[in-house]
Amino acid sequence: MQLPENVSSFIDSVASDSKQLITRGLWDIRMSRFESWCNQFCGDEERFFAACVLDQLIFRTAQQFEAGLRSLFRSNLSGTVFPAAEDLRLSELMSSREDAKIRLVPVICETDPPTKSGPLVLRRLQRILQVSSKWMCWPWQATDSIRDNGVSVVIFVDDFLGSGAQFERFFTQWGFNQHTDAAKYFYAPVVAHEQGLKYLGGVLPDVCVVPAERLGDSHAFFSKEVWDRLGRGRISETDAREWYAEFARQKNLEPSNVGIFGYGDLALTFGFGHSTPNNSLPILWYETAAWQPLLER
Repeated sequence: MQLPENVSSFIDSVASDSKQLITRGLWDIRMSRFESWCNQFCGDEERFFAACVLDQLIFRTAQQFEAGLRSLFRSNLSGTVFPAAEDLRLSELMSSREDAKIRLVPVICETDPPTKSGPLVLRRLQRILQVSSKWMCWPWQATDSIRDNGVSVVIFVDDFLGSGAQFERFFTQWGFNQHTDAAKYFYAPVVAHEQGLKYLGGVLPDVCVVPAERLGDSHAFFSKEVWDRLGRGRISETDAREWYAEFARQKNLEPSNVGIFGYGDLALTFGFGHSTPNNSLPILWYETAAWQPLLER
């Protein structure tokens, strides 16, 4: 790989900027973890590639995530569920003692680990908006609430929508597809990728997806837009993709059912303080006996 000119200056500049972001609390990453991750890259090519990943990293701290969650429920989602009401209508109903026949449901599948982010999002929502726990339920309870309690609105809460395949599996696994005439469904991820939005629009037209923040093709690490800037005419997006594929295979950064470019091949460089979507490059979050990740999964 033919590196751009002044590559050492670029590497040093990105490292300095990254450390400042950590020191100021804008990246919720331990400095020791950051240094351990960086030290795994040897030689100019590897160090340049690591700097490119850091340069493109989008990181949302706990405070930023909660701000997005608050905005989503007080504005975007509330206005979609209640078009004729004021912005705070949804949060007011969710903190009320009276049953508005609305339920908040975490996105979690039967095989997901206890650390899945859906329940965490509900806990954050309960704390910052004073949502009553009476109006929250597990997905295996929600269809009973529709059938037995007259629940007419179900809101699925999540932190991230990537390819859309995981939500489709969740929706059908718990039988929500069998009750589309009895209730209105809203999916509320704090961040959503355009690919997932398009996919769900095709396979689950009865679900209205309302995110607070959107990502698109330009956020893919191996997009032409990214490498026109980083490669400076010497490295194309194809060159970078091929180099990374070889590096990832050498380092065994290929999680099963995910692949070297992240789930759905989205190749994102995106993370939250509490977790990292598996749509992001495994070089950021995948841990092996020989590889120390930068971000928590």
